Amino acid sequence: MQQQLIEQFIRERMYFKNVSPATVVWYRQSFRAFAGAMDTKAAVGDRIAKLRQAGVSATSVNTYLRAVNALLRWAHTEGHLVELIRIPRLKEEQKVLATLTPEHVQRIIQFRPKVMYQHRTHTLTCLLLDTGLRINEALSLTREDVDLDNMLLRVRGKGAKHRLVPISMEMRKLAWKWLRREDGPPEAFVFQARMGSKLTQRNLLRSFKIFGNRLHISGVRFSFHTMRHTFALNYIRNGGDVFRLQRILGHSTLEMTRRYVNLQTADLQAVHSKLSLLSRVARG
Repeated sequence: MQQQLIEQFIRERMYFKNVSPATVVWYRQSFRAFAGAMDTKAAVGDRIAKLRQAGVSATSVNTYLRAVNALLRWAHTEGHLVELIRIPRLKEEQKVLATLTPEHVQRIIQFRPKVMYQHRTHTLTCLLLDTGLRINEALSLTREDVDLDNMLLRVRGKGAKHRLVPISMEMRKLAWKWLRREDGPPEAFVFQARMGSKLTQRNLLRSFKIFGNRLHISGVRFSFHTMRHTFALNYIRNGGDVFRLQRILGHSTLEMTRRYVNLQTADLQAVHSKLSLLSRVARG
């Protein structure tokens, strides 16, 4: 496919769909991986084979294919391709994503910070565990996004989509303590860097790792994304439904949510016992 058409597709996504800079980077990476191999289904298939032979995982190839399929659909709709080319996804190995144990979570909640950076890291970690926010969503929160009276957060998600996410009573207490440490205008970030600028993941990563080591958390990766997975899995384990979870997490499809909650049989049995009509009547 001509580079001119690829650039036109990206420009239209930027201007008409308001895609984020990160999405533009993903488009370009995907199209580079399939450069010179997007004119026919056979050409795409040959490139997939070469990528797999080169050691590229099925998951990474599928990530590229999402962008390639979007480009091919656009090209067909705009009349640049006579026939719609649709490339099926590769079968991926289903991995059970590791999450924090109840003991790990207890250590986090019971931690008592002493200095400012510990307060910030502790509050942010508890927020991720309580809400399942993406790290960039949490760092983009402003003071006016935090509604302590109604225990709600106004979250700016992917694709400039806004959603309301509930917080617990315990998280409201932590948020109130954190916000009252410093006064600021409504547009000020909840978690600030120096001079009030937005805190970046890179700025936070070192203190986050130190925090995990201080709590002696091992056997699982102590990361921002682990907090999100831990929230999602425990939400379902405690009786929440996947449709509400999809809305809280800000996923565009239910399939994305299902990947977060690969429950084992024991988990399903525990939830069923809690929600069963027969069990509820028997408990009286």
